[in-house]
Amino acid sequence: MSINYQAVVQDLRHSLGESAVSDDPVRRFAWSTDASYFRIVPEVVVHAENLEQVKQTLAVARKHKAPVTFRAAGTSLSGQAIGEGILLMLGFDGFRTLDINNDASAITLGAAIIGSDANAALKQFNKKIGPDPATLASAMVGGIYSNNASGMCCGTAQNSYQTVKSVKLVLADGTELDTGNEASKAVFRETHAHLLEQVKQLGEMARGNEALAARIRKKYAIKNTTGYSLNALVDFEDPFDIIEHIMVGAEGTLAFVNEVTYHTVIEAKYKASAMAVFFNMEDAARAIPPIIGDSVAAAELLDWASIKAVTGKPGMPDWLNTLPEGAAILLIESRSDDEATLEGYTKDVIEKLAFLETERPITFSKDPAVYGKYWAMRSGLFPIIGGARPKGTSVIIEDVAFEVEHLASAAHDLTELFHKHGYHEGVIYGHALAGNFHFIITPTFATQDDITRFHNFMDDVADMVINKYDGSMKAEHGTGRAVAPFVEAEWGTDAYTLMKSIKQIFDPEGLLNPGVILNDDKTVHIKNIKPCPVVDDFVDRCIECGFCEKTCPTSALNLTPRQRIATLREISRLESEGDKAGAEKMRAAAKYDVVDTCAACQLCTIACPVDNSMGNLVRKLRTPYITSTQQKVLDFQANNWGAVNTALATGFNILNVLHKVTGDSITGGLMKAGRMISSEVPYWNPDFPKGGNLPKPSAPVAGQPSVVYFAACGGRTFGKTPQDPDDRTLPDVTVTLLERAGFNVITPPKTRSLCCGQMWESKGDFKNADGKRDELVEVLRDISNNGELPIVIDALSCTYRTLTANPEFKILDLVDFIHDEVMPKLTIKKKSTVALHLGCSARKMHIEPKMEAIAAACSSNIVRPEGITCCGYAGEKGLYKPEINESALRNIKKLLPAAAKEGYYANRMCEVGLSHHSGISYRHLAYLLEECSR
Repeated sequence: MSINYQAVVQDLRHSLGESAVSDDPVRRFAWSTDASYFRIVPEVVVHAENLEQVKQTLAVARKHKAPVTFRAAGTSLSGQAIGEGILLMLGFDGFRTLDINNDASAITLGAAIIGSDANAALKQFNKKIGPDPATLASAMVGGIYSNNASGMCCGTAQNSYQTVKSVKLVLADGTELDTGNEASKAVFRETHAHLLEQVKQLGEMARGNEALAARIRKKYAIKNTTGYSLNALVDFEDPFDIIEHIMVGAEGTLAFVNEVTYHTVIEAKYKASAMAVFFNMEDAARAIPPIIGDSVAAAELLDWASIKAVTGKPGMPDWLNTLPEGAAILLIESRSDDEATLEGYTKDVIEKLAFLETERPITFSKDPAVYGKYWAMRSGLFPIIGGARPKGTSVIIEDVAFEVEHLASAAHDLTELFHKHGYHEGVIYGHALAGNFHFIITPTFATQDDITRFHNFMDDVADMVINKYDGSMKAEHGTGRAVAPFVEAEWGTDAYTLMKSIKQIFDPEGLLNPGVILNDDKTVHIKNIKPCPVVDDFVDRCIECGFCEKTCPTSALNLTPRQRIATLREISRLESEGDKAGAEKMRAAAKYDVVDTCAACQLCTIACPVDNSMGNLVRKLRTPYITSTQQKVLDFQANNWGAVNTALATGFNILNVLHKVTGDSITGGLMKAGRMISSEVPYWNPDFPKGGNLPKPSAPVAGQPSVVYFAACGGRTFGKTPQDPDDRTLPDVTVTLLERAGFNVITPPKTRSLCCGQMWESKGDFKNADGKRDELVEVLRDISNNGELPIVIDALSCTYRTLTANPEFKILDLVDFIHDEVMPKLTIKKKSTVALHLGCSARKMHIEPKMEAIAAACSSNIVRPEGITCCGYAGEKGLYKPEINESALRNIKKLLPAAAKEGYYANRMCEVGLSHHSGISYRHLAYLLEECSR
């Protein structure tokens, strides 16, 4: 039966509202991107912020028999977070409950809580959640639970299956169930007695079949996420216990996961790591069985190809290039809550491995600076390979598991398959204690021959894993579409029949994520493969992992860096296939989402495992859109910046007076009329500041040290906002503070005409941007006598931009200077609560510790609103695209406690946006230090 998706969209909008539902072609395509090698574009996307919206979506799906795929962070690697029909994505603000019980033995988490945020909340109790996937800093709890995700330490003992306490679900029929609530279970017994009976009978069937029960237990003795969690049928008898555990790893095919309560686990206080280097993989594998036990928390195995891949890369040990060919490394970590036990653990490991000859003596280090380099090698493997792969290739990470006694021979067999099928770049590494190997290949999918080669490779891998070693085709990444064709082969007919029964019980109409986990199409893993066309150096490195998304200020507005790149790749694909009209149509439709609204803050680069820069890419993309008229305006501004900057400051003063006289509506109307004449007129904002001014230093005092102070455009253009408690501008306060600390202040001549060039760079005008920056650098060089005098700039983003000129002399940000040179010379009295923003420029410059130290010296209580990273003001973009700033700071007001009456940062443009949306004054940290040192 064909589905009328026009009617589906209409019904969804009627139930959920316009803003929650989109069938826009560009956004549907962009939002279909996950971390897998698949591409399936849904017909409609829903962003659900609450449980009622989920239930309404399911009701529409049932009415039209439309399939629904649930999506959390989309870091899944196996194609389980994409699907046809309705894609229901967790909203940007909902499903974020976090509650820790009295003794921190349990934590209740909404499906959209990021794993690392849960651990951050538990840190004070020396606790954490059990699951520890490599994506923990990006993956959401809904996905962690639904994939039974795990990582280096949790193994099979602390994953979601073993540590779940209860779960809140919505079934396909819209029924809610809380397995931790007796009232909820009592109602469910009344309404779904038949379902519970079916679940109970499945359990009895599994436990009553001794051969099948034994097979299930054997399969879960090692890591295994292939198929449904059949161990729930043999481990539990109560149907509710079975349900909450069978949903683990069900990948959204049985129910929607609303909330998960985990038993917490202890986070050890003391750690030590060793890098054991063996002459060959066989010895490294032989080292694993003896060390399994309490003494070892993690053991990561790296083959020779992995070692070669990281040798010579930044941060890697120099001695890697001296290792003999064929060497293998075992990274071992021991953990304990007391140092004496840790010492005993490390000695135990060394003694147990004494029977093996190693290339280097095994020594443990307790120094994080030392063992951090060991683990950087392990964690650096994937981004190094992914970032260095040839243009136009994909990067695929698969994971398989074996009994530990088979690891060496399995690694040998897998390496042989790499060479047999032409994947000579393939590397093997993994969680050795759990018998879990990851392998990375970088295939091309440009032709049918490429796809056939991958198909043959996966068939051979399956034959080796299943038939030779009786291992797991999926250890921790979830079945998805990638391994769905191999589930029956791995488990056998009886177990597969049980899995089909499970699906039928919970989703009889087959609406939830169809084709995932169970699929009769034995070639589904080579269909809908995501193309990877060559686009641009900034695009081609991207592996679409999604690590960037939680940092992006436009994620709730429209797109994230991953989604922008996916869109650019599709435009390139259309062009390469000769569909010029289709490419141009998509480019035009995507301009607002991809080019115009990127804040270019580069927080994505910090989070990106392959150091990609969406910000630099978007600036480059803006260049062709500059018209000849706009270029003339930009040239005029650059050549007459002193007059233009004076006019801007004066204009804001006039606007302030006009607003006082006429009020919001008339001033806003005049600004709107002005915008119809010129795009250079900003959108009206009743919180606009007054104009700024130039610094006015006192006469120099003989014998005092001097400092060159450059007041950046923001502080000399924007003065007091309505929230600010006094009329002083940043240049005024900075001069006062520097002089109080005993410095003579020198300002550059014609400061009004100087600029770092950021305003032009953000528009894609690199010629004027670099020209203005270089002009500033030369003036600072001359006035400081080639850097003999310290030079400070009072805006983080401007300092960052100026430093891109790589001057031979030192230029400091004002934060650096007041932390290092000013604060020690002052007597400081603390005040109470203040808010502190650590934005994108602070993170890019790694200056957060100094900002925190200044705030801590001046305040007894510092508040940092959770999840507020980039403010989205993006230089002057906050004036012309205020929706970015509004979206990025949509939650700041409710996140600030009532005690926080003032906030601080170190970039005037950002502070204006922060003040407007928070309702409190945000100013430079110099104001705080000046007030507290009077």
